[in-house]
Amino acid sequence: VCDASWQRVAANDLAIALLGDFSGLPERKQNIAWRHFAGCPSPVQHTPEGLERFDRELVGDLHDATARHPDDARLRQLVADLREISPHFAALWEERPIAEQAASRKLVVHPQVGPMTLDCDVLTVRGSDLRLVVYTAAPGSDDARALALVGALGLQSFGQCVPEVLASHSLEPAADEFRGAPES
Repeated sequence: VCDASWQRVAANDLAIALLGDFSGLPERKQNIAWRHFAGCPSPVQHTPEGLERFDRELVGDLHDATARHPDDARLRQLVADLREISPHFAALWEERPIAEQAASRKLVVHPQVGPMTLDCDVLTVRGSDLRLVVYTAAPGSDDARALALVGALGLQSFGQCVPEVLASHSLEPAADEFRGAPES
């Protein structure tokens, strides 16, 4: 769930496992628009067309938010900072694109599970500044199984081993067994 400035205000366990845990980061680095235009790492990969559409949607949405909340100093500062750090954001800001959130498909590359193509919907309620960002996969698909695996793994990390364990176990004898094995 994000607010009018695209500040992440809540995330369920699956969202955190899929997209990352921003809770320990400074507030600015928890903002989706900031992370996107500042070039922060993201598991979401965009096609060139999808990237341009996402850029325009974010900028248009921030324009709408500043019009609805002209006295919001935090929102105004976010826009000013984005214009300063991102020439692309600054150029789009001057264009004033229309904020039209459309359903999209996104490639999400999870560090343990790998790539999965997911549908992404941004749900809003008229009169509310909250956005619910929902990622789903087609039922029964490989992507649905991968997303379920992300949910089962949660925030566990299997990519790193404890150095003491590695030092106490030698893999050489096992490797020797395969060197002499007949080919089939």
